[in-house]
Amino acid sequence: MNKDVMIEDLYFINAKALAVKLHQQEVSEDLAFKHLLVFSMLFASAMVFPVAVSCTQSDVFAFWYQIANFFAFALLQFWGMRLLYRTNKQGDGQAFFLRWAALSLPVGLQVWLISLLLGLVYGILIGFVFVDTITDLPENTWLISGMGFGLVMQLIYYFIMQRNFKRCANG
Repeated sequence: MNKDVMIEDLYFINAKALAVKLHQQEVSEDLAFKHLLVFSMLFASAMVFPVAVSCTQSDVFAFWYQIANFFAFALLQFWGMRLLYRTNKQGDGQAFFLRWAALSLPVGLQVWLISLLLGLVYGILIGFVFVDTITDLPENTWLISGMGFGLVMQLIYYFIMQRNFKRCANG
């Protein structure tokens, strides 16, 4: 890997162009690794395990919330990775990990931009709908809506990845 050229050859947003390059087998393992490395640094640097120390009643909810959150995201991850692997197999069946590593950065940034837009819309809508009662909502409302938002963003990630895997595997 050329240390002098760390980011200038990365596809930050344009997953379609990268998928075409992958289909044409013009992406090296080094370039795919750089995409996966930057993606991991931006989006996957924290691991969350369902651990909480319960001292009060609200901590009991936090414990069960963390367990539910862990299993919901783990199941979605399992489904999504199988979807991508199956999509790749139904095409040419080649270079799954190379494609996944390379596409992770532009697709991850696309999903991040989508989440910013949807988060802004969600915040505005919640502000208008609950303008008088927003402080009266139960504390767990925000935890549950945050988990739902995260699950939706992960679904969007897998659907965009699947579309690009089809481009790679089928041309």
